[in-house]
Amino acid sequence: MIINRGNLFSLLVTAFVGAIFLLLVFETWALFTGNKPISDYFRDMVHDFPGLALVTAILVGITVGHFLWGPATGRLAPAPRRIRELMARRAAN
Repeated sequence: MIINRGNLFSLLVTAFVGAIFLLLVFETWALFTGNKPISDYFRDMVHDFPGLALVTAILVGITVGHFLWGPATGRLAPAPRRIRELMARRAAN
């Protein structure tokens, strides 16, 4: 396997989705068996450190929004430029 930017991103997303799946499996198991679920641990943490929970929620929201917002398209989007045009403009300045 060749490690490039696309493959690395795909690997990280797959690992993240796999970790979320395992957490959901544990949560389901805990609810069915009467053990303490993960949500109780988070509830305790939020009550102990509300500022940290707020900062974490903001950072997660910004990160998810960044990936879900998508590229700028439509009437108000800037026109696409070629690298040569950008390099010529940079050299002129």
